[in-house]
Amino acid sequence: MSTGKIAVRYAKALFLSAREQKLLDPVRADMEILLKATTGIQDIRQLLESPIINSGKKANALVEIFKSGISELSLDFIRLVTGNKREEYLPGMARYFIQLYKEEKGIKVATISSAVSLDSESSRQIGEMIKKAFKAKIELQQEVREELIGGFVLRVENKQLDASVKGKLERIKKELQE
Repeated sequence: MSTGKIAVRYAKALFLSAREQKLLDPVRADMEILLKATTGIQDIRQLLESPIINSGKKANALVEIFKSGISELSLDFIRLVTGNKREEYLPGMARYFIQLYKEEKGIKVATISSAVSLDSESSRQIGEMIKKAFKAKIELQQEVREELIGGFVLRVENKQLDASVKGKLERIKKELQE
């Protein structure tokens, strides 16, 4: 079975269980914590991927690490995953759970890239404009890309608006070459 299918099946099962128990919001927060820890902390990644450490010890270690910060349902999920020797797929499971949560709540992710960091008021205004345009809740992520020179690039799902100086220069160059 492929990695993607494994992660999707477990994430869907957790999602359905959390929705049934009306714990979607806390479990989403738990999956955010789990995702950050499993992708950002090298020791945890090594623990998950280690073929030497048995699943029982991995489960105990993971439960000990996360027990004070996540819900009992999420801890049970970790025990289930490690019991089935699928712990290396935890980051993918967490990522897909978050995706399912956003789909359920009608949240669209928008990414704005700019040459400099945006102040909070500009960020809020942009978020409001996108919210009105897409008629959806918006989760705005920012990234600084100095190579844009000025302006911004806005991506919402599969749509992109390039209003950067770099993009304009590239379009002018292309027109001149034609």
